[in-house]
Amino acid sequence: MKENQHVDISSIKNESGRDESFVPSSLYTTIVCTEISRGRRKRIEADVIIEEVFDLFINDVHLTTFYASPRELEELAVGFMVCEGFIGRDDVRHIISIDISNKKINCKIDMDTSELFNLGRVERCGTTLFIPKSHPFLPRDVFFPHQVIFNAVEKLKEWGNAWKKTGGAHSSLVCDTSGNILVFCEDIGRSCSVDKAVGKALLEGIDISRCALVTTGRLAGTMVSKAIYSGFPLMASKGATVQEAVLLAQDADLTLVGFVREPNMYIYSAEYRIL
Repeated sequence: MKENQHVDISSIKNESGRDESFVPSSLYTTIVCTEISRGRRKRIEADVIIEEVFDLFINDVHLTTFYASPRELEELAVGFMVCEGFIGRDDVRHIISIDISNKKINCKIDMDTSELFNLGRVERCGTTLFIPKSHPFLPRDVFFPHQVIFNAVEKLKEWGNAWKKTGGAHSSLVCDTSGNILVFCEDIGRSCSVDKAVGKALLEGIDISRCALVTTGRLAGTMVSKAIYSGFPLMASKGATVQEAVLLAQDADLTLVGFVREPNMYIYSAEYRIL
């Protein structure tokens, strides 16, 4: 592969605390393409991230279709079910099994499947935002030093090896109030990277109600609703947000932070949680 495939990426390749071999090969593949640079044309090898299609079933009922990177699919399924309000955080213990085969994710869970589709739906940006009847209470006694948020966003860049290799991945992490990174996930899609991080944290028994959810993606309504319905008190990104997301965050008392680029950040709601 060409060593400096992406100009912006090559400038930070050696800053990572992780070795590039940490990147699972299932996240990307190498293809031959033509590069034109300074008027010169040549054939090179380039790393390209992989996107595959997976169908999620709960108790044999088709729930959704993912366009995602082909790893951490169990975490993806669990995170999606919780983030979209199909099940609560405490319901994860009722999952009997998750079988993954033939691009299908089959979840068996001890619950009434007919209740899954009592949720309202709003179409946004080519995806579906599910609207549960209620969301978890977000604790008001959790506080984060502002430097913890700055450091977490830097870790997204430092640990985002699939992004460095391909330029085509999003990253999400879960950290505690002391800044410890508890979970880190990458995916081709911003929503799937959040679902995977949430699912991984829940499967590891982490109390996400005392943690922050930090991501690289734009904070759209579909993203912010995931933080709300999974029960995070704070969500942050280096990117922008949108009006609908701010209104959702204000209504739920979620601390929403955008444009986190040290030494600056914008806090759009529930400022009191940032010290």
